[in-house]
Amino acid sequence: MERILYAGHDFATATVIAEAVLDYAGELAAVGRYATVAIPIIAMDGAPSTARLLLGPSLPIATKPIQGPAIELVDDGAVAELRDATRRLRPSHDVHWAVDPGGEQRMADEFDYDPSPPKARELRSPSSTDYPEA
Repeated sequence: MERILYAGHDFATATVIAEAVLDYAGELAAVGRYATVAIPIIAMDGAPSTARLLLGPSLPIATKPIQGPAIELVDDGAVAELRDATRRLRPSHDVHWAVDPGGEQRMADEFDYDPSPPKARELRSPSSTDYPEA
């Protein structure tokens, strides 16, 4: 069991749910988006309940383990929804930076990325004609 620390409150939930919430919050922050999630929690009286959290950039969230014996909350559906939402935020394929022969930097995806080493180019020393006097 973990405690999610959020906006001055803490919520007891399953470790796997807390991890999924942090992963989703991190991906949302990375892409500059916000989302509201409803997660199963154990209320202070020990009864099952639900907490709604707004996740995204500049919204601090943390978790810490609950010490002592605790009954682990199980909600495979909630975990699957969080993991699916996180996966949708990630790029669907690898993205790499490449430099084209003209020296321009551009993004290259797996469809036009060539992992082989670049071909050697002849380098020349600068001459005085490369730097005209002002």
